[in-house]
Amino acid sequence: MTRILLSLVVLLVMPMSPADAAPAGCPPVIAGTGASLHPEGVTYDPVRHRFLVGSVTHGTVSRIGPNGQARTLVDDPWLITTMGITVDARRGRLLVTNADLGLADRSKPETTRAFAGLGIYDLRTGEAIHRVTLATGPGHFANDVALAPDGTAFVTDSISGAIYRVTPSGAATTLVQHPDLAQPQTGGWGLNGIAYLGNKLVAALSGAHKLAVIPLDKPQNVTTITAAIGAPDGLLALGRNRILLVDNTAANRVVEVRTTDRWRTVEIVRETKWPDKAPTTLTQTPCGAYAVAGRLDVLLGGGRSDEFVLRKV
Repeated sequence: MTRILLSLVVLLVMPMSPADAAPAGCPPVIAGTGASLHPEGVTYDPVRHRFLVGSVTHGTVSRIGPNGQARTLVDDPWLITTMGITVDARRGRLLVTNADLGLADRSKPETTRAFAGLGIYDLRTGEAIHRVTLATGPGHFANDVALAPDGTAFVTDSISGAIYRVTPSGAATTLVQHPDLAQPQTGGWGLNGIAYLGNKLVAALSGAHKLAVIPLDKPQNVTTITAAIGAPDGLLALGRNRILLVDNTAANRVVEVRTTDRWRTVEIVRETKWPDKAPTTLTQTPCGAYAVAGRLDVLLGGGRSDEFVLRKV
């Protein structure tokens, strides 16, 4: 009994590491820094109370400290550009889409817009658990990932119009490939952000300025929703009937939509003009939703920046 009590005393007086401490308050803005990081994807680790961001340029995933400084968690040579990322806290995993926009340190002509993959990593250590190649060859680009409660992942391919399903063991199949989901001839991405809503998926069709609805029991029965949402990028489910999305047209805004007819139509219930250029994706935290703006406007313009912004919606 004495030994047990002594152990409890030691645990109580030991200082908590920064990674275990809850964040202080709910900062409206976090000014992030990381050498030419240019994050497109963002997620939140509820165990360590830290934001995680990907990198278009380095193909890494970094934890963001309270001071906004990025520290690399995942640096896997297999990763080229890390786009969508999400945390599977229940299983201690981090899921990372892998693609090649042609702007990364590891970009190659043979993989530029010609690769789709999903990396699965230990959320604590960053060590690889599975490296899943979904598609290779011209016309493939893994963009975003959504997670079901059982650990199944759904990955969008922005060019081919495919959604891939990846089991927790790393086995991959094509859930659906449909012409309405493919990159339009007029330009822009096809599939982009994706959200899991129980018996269906809702995905962004950026180039078409629409949302796509994919029922999981009959995934070929794709329907689309037209609304004044601009070019939707990242999606964040707010329950079964509401979604928050980033419109990264010149409007530069975050929009909340709601359905009252099981995703046959949507109505806009809130829109916020975004003060940061080129926001892309969103994540949910105990403080509410945050959006990342990784200065992709600078990168696509031929420059580099060490700055990015996480801003509360």
